[in-house]
Amino acid sequence: MKKAANIVTMVCALAAAVVLWIQAGPQFLKLRGGAAPLEAGDDPARYQGEYISREVAYPVADYPAEYYSGDQDRVKDYGYVVYDPERQAFFCIIEAEQSDGDYASLLYNLELAADLRATKDMTPAVVEGTLELMDQAAVEKAAAALLESEIVGMYDDFRDSEGYYEAYFGDDYGKVLAEMCQKLSQGTAQSEWYCISSGSINGLEIPQIWICIFAAALSALIALGSLISLFTRGKGKKKAAPGDLASAMDRFLYEQRGWVEEWCQYCLNRSYRSAYLAVVIWVAVLGAIGFFAKTPVQGLMVFHLPLGLLLGELTGLFILWVQKKISKPGKVLKRMGKYVRKAFPAPDAQEEFAGDFLKAGEEWTFRERKKDSMLYGRLGEKYWTAFMGTGAFTVVDVSKLERVEPETISGSVRSGKVRVAYESYVARFYYQGTALWDNADKAFSFQTVNGRDAFLALAVKKNVDGVKIRQS
Repeated sequence: MKKAANIVTMVCALAAAVVLWIQAGPQFLKLRGGAAPLEAGDDPARYQGEYISREVAYPVADYPAEYYSGDQDRVKDYGYVVYDPERQAFFCIIEAEQSDGDYASLLYNLELAADLRATKDMTPAVVEGTLELMDQAAVEKAAAALLESEIVGMYDDFRDSEGYYEAYFGDDYGKVLAEMCQKLSQGTAQSEWYCISSGSINGLEIPQIWICIFAAALSALIALGSLISLFTRGKGKKKAAPGDLASAMDRFLYEQRGWVEEWCQYCLNRSYRSAYLAVVIWVAVLGAIGFFAKTPVQGLMVFHLPLGLLLGELTGLFILWVQKKISKPGKVLKRMGKYVRKAFPAPDAQEEFAGDFLKAGEEWTFRERKKDSMLYGRLGEKYWTAFMGTGAFTVVDVSKLERVEPETISGSVRSGKVRVAYESYVARFYYQGTALWDNADKAFSFQTVNGRDAFLALAVKKNVDGVKIRQS
């Protein structure tokens, strides 16, 4: 990756980290500090805007607090009106519809007769979230739900009937509920109502906070990695050239380092482009999902876009990690030496091959680099060789060669629901005694007709006696 790309990556990643931290950093610090317990008798005003925990023993009414956008039949959040016996006041809890089991169960049990209530689990639930002062519209909705609650209705119906009243309000829980209902019947207004949004800190849900923080942390690490790469790139230790007494194989492998490094860097640059594209695609996809789902702007900014950025960065880093593992020049050269030794098991044969390759010089070199392949070869006196970017190679023994034939291979393969056409250009090598209708003994495959024709022209120029070369 060029220096400019390093700088752009560093600036963009750092900017993303800063924006995400501004959005969720203060809430994350509160989350890590833990919820402060709101004890009986504490003044709620002191805890306004803070992340607190509170025991809930008396949820006495519920109401739909929010519907899904555009769908008034689907409740997104429920509100629960909770009675606080110590302060003789009410507060509200906002809980997601799919997570309200504890409060709904307590509310159901409080609506039962005293003898049935005694058989139920009345363990108080604990709510954690930010304590906020409710606006007038929210207070009116909660107050209306409270007056219409089943518990208040039973009190109004049974307070003049000693038997029924005792059946429902005779236990400890009933006495607290009766006290609450009596306070309501006296018409005493509560001046301030507070609300706890369960699992939310200053308007951000806890999963949203974690997504923003993970995305910010990963972006910061990417920015740091880009900064380090900016100052360390190209300063790696260069391998010393082999001396005059080195073997022909050592000198041969060292000479290939130039084009191998070039190919590895080309593959890495492609992977950087793929990584950038992965980030853009993930952000666009998640943003589009949020947009078409009519998510509010805050939801887009703290959930969909950070999640898209996080998934995109993880995908991009995986692409780079895979490519860097296979694009190490040292590993490619080591693999190349392994292939040569496999083709020529005898040490003398290896030295002969390497010496022939080196002796040919750059004059007899051919190469073809395309988007996804690399071909590099040389025409020696005894061997014609073509290496791939992976280190694999094909070698032709010129002493056995009789003819070279060009061929164009075309066809199509099914990819999903469509067929994709392909075409490749091949130089086929036939050894002495091999008929033209038989399979060729060796073949060099090119992606372009120009690449193959340039090789055939170089082979004609080599002018090997007894070898017939047909040009296209």
